[in-house]
Amino acid sequence: MIAVLAVVVFILFLLTITLGSRGDKRYSWFEYYAKGRESGFTFRQAKDLKDLAQVAGLSDPTEVFWSLKALDKVIAAITRSRNASPKGLERETEHLLERMYEYRHRMEFDQPKYKMGIKSSHQLAANQRIRILVHGVGVFNSTLIDVHARYLVCTYPIGVKLPAGFSWKGRRVSVYFWRHEDAGYVFDTYVIDDLRIRSVPVLHLAHSEALFRTQKRKSVRARSRISAYLYILKRVEGAYEKPEREAGLKCVVQDLSEDGFAVMIGGKAKPGIFVKVQFFLGEDQVVMSGTVKGFDYWPENNRSLVHVEAVRPSPRIRNLIRSYVYSSRASDPDAAGGGGEVFASLNAPSGRRG
Repeated sequence: MIAVLAVVVFILFLLTITLGSRGDKRYSWFEYYAKGRESGFTFRQAKDLKDLAQVAGLSDPTEVFWSLKALDKVIAAITRSRNASPKGLERETEHLLERMYEYRHRMEFDQPKYKMGIKSSHQLAANQRIRILVHGVGVFNSTLIDVHARYLVCTYPIGVKLPAGFSWKGRRVSVYFWRHEDAGYVFDTYVIDDLRIRSVPVLHLAHSEALFRTQKRKSVRARSRISAYLYILKRVEGAYEKPEREAGLKCVVQDLSEDGFAVMIGGKAKPGIFVKVQFFLGEDQVVMSGTVKGFDYWPENNRSLVHVEAVRPSPRIRNLIRSYVYSSRASDPDAAGGGGEVFASLNAPSGRRG
């Protein structure tokens, strides 16, 4: 009888030390470490995560494996820990932060909004930027004004000079656009009408039920207004993350991710050239290099929005960018880069974030 009682007491003791509180529920530390291992963390990293989860105020540390909000709290705690870490622990903390962001990336892109996409142009929204390709003529920039049940209404296309006798009405065109937090799309259609609405020239485009989805987003991107310097490079090799001492071309970073960025500059850009951009995120200087993949040009303002595919940044720069991207989305997920404000800020002192 005494032996049985001793066994019962021992089992209760084990349950006490292996179960944690989850409000009214209970969770197992064994289950926690198993989930951590399954998610790609070492035992040591999982233990550090548990401790940081408590620092971040999480009553249930297993939340980091299923809640983006909880995960962001722990990442913020790791970032603070990194900034206060002794020199010998910087690399270890940076490695843990890298692993956390990789895991967050997987959680982010497991969300339905990144997988479903759209099938019809009826699902588009006003203010969507589009590019209109006229075969044999060129590419034009436009913006959707309205999505009518029978047609799309867009601003008058801006681009190359139209040939003599050109008419938009009845013209077969291809339309390309990038849908926010989704992917790139292209579809073929034709111009129903070329008209004026309240003295404003617009086009009516026929709807399409055959949208082709391509170029899915590889990383999370944040819209921004960061004053920066841009430099033209002869080659990317060697430039990498080495800061320039002299001032470059003033520009404004309008969106940012670990895979690339878009900057607003004065003048007309040129695709295929190598560039470097440097700016500050708080007190940390960021330097990125890459290749210009495309641009949007506004002749009335003589401005270009330049899209750059970046060389893969170092872990430190990558983590700085990720921290900025996720914190920006959390504080202002619908923030957009306004044209007028960006044009005005091109004359502001550059190099540090405005």
